[in-house]
Amino acid sequence: MDNKPRIGFIITKAETGGAQRWTLDQIRLLQDDIHPFLITGEDQWLTQTLVALSPLILPDLLRRLPSPSGLMRLRRYLLDNNISVLVASSANAGVYARLVKLFIPRLRVIYVSHGWSSIYNGGKLASIYTLAERLLSTLTDLVINVSKADARKCSEKLNIPPGKTITLTNRTPKPTRQPANLPPKPVKLLFLGRLAHPKRPDLLIDAVSCFSQEELTLTVVGSGPAQKEMQANAPNNVFFAGEVQAFDQFHLYHALCLISESEGLPMSALEAKAYGLPLLLSDVGGCHELVGAGNGILCNNTPESVRHSIDQLIANIDDMQSAARASASDAWLEPTKSDYLSAYLGAESGI
Repeated sequence: MDNKPRIGFIITKAETGGAQRWTLDQIRLLQDDIHPFLITGEDQWLTQTLVALSPLILPDLLRRLPSPSGLMRLRRYLLDNNISVLVASSANAGVYARLVKLFIPRLRVIYVSHGWSSIYNGGKLASIYTLAERLLSTLTDLVINVSKADARKCSEKLNIPPGKTITLTNRTPKPTRQPANLPPKPVKLLFLGRLAHPKRPDLLIDAVSCFSQEELTLTVVGSGPAQKEMQANAPNNVFFAGEVQAFDQFHLYHALCLISESEGLPMSALEAKAYGLPLLLSDVGGCHELVGAGNGILCNNTPESVRHSIDQLIANIDDMQSAARASASDAWLEPTKSDYLSAYLGAESGI
């Protein structure tokens, strides 16, 4: 057995998504320094990408309420593999990770916010979920906020003690592809995300319908319950690519547009920023942290605001592309490696 720290990453679902991509990036970033393990509720994109890790599939994670049998199975897996740190990246997985600490007090448990779904997804029960999150924080060694906006929510709405939290803003690996030499027209916009709440591609599609196919096109990458209806009513300058696992074609577009009711620090926007693409983002969550110095536009979630923002984007595309390329390195993950190791290992890291 090697002497590398044995760190488990637990996430509810393994489908293509921002938190799943974050988990994959973390494991790849740290694989030379740690012995990683993956625990999730299903066998999908993430487990199939990391099949060499022999992930634990724990279907109980998919249930709304934690099950005693699921907790005991997780406990046994952690003990059998001598895992000393558990990093949770979704709400249900976070519940299991904190509760299992009751049975393994030595376990260091890290919870990663990814937008605080207890607030934005709680509806009428938001106050109850918030209270539950506050109580679970007593079983958490460290909370990692992925944006400054999340850090404010953590402090002001969840009242988690500041000594238990840090902010490590989301980043993404440095791209290997170079930007393509695209013709100026049509301006090619990209939407990348799940076609379900809280995303609002419908507003984007409505705005794009005001332009001709010669002026502007929109490619929608992603799937979800809203796809069929959107596809049936979309104009001829909107193309649906469906779900594309490990999407890496950012260089084929002029800009990324992500319209959403709620975000932490969205991975799709980070990846686009890392490629040097201008951004058109809803002014929610931590999106404003990705836009500055002329590399993009923030909009409100109204048809008028989205249309006006697209007009601005087209009119200033050359300047925005120059600014976006100049700030691309701000989104690269590699320089933060030691920060994550220190967060996971705590005082024992020596970093």
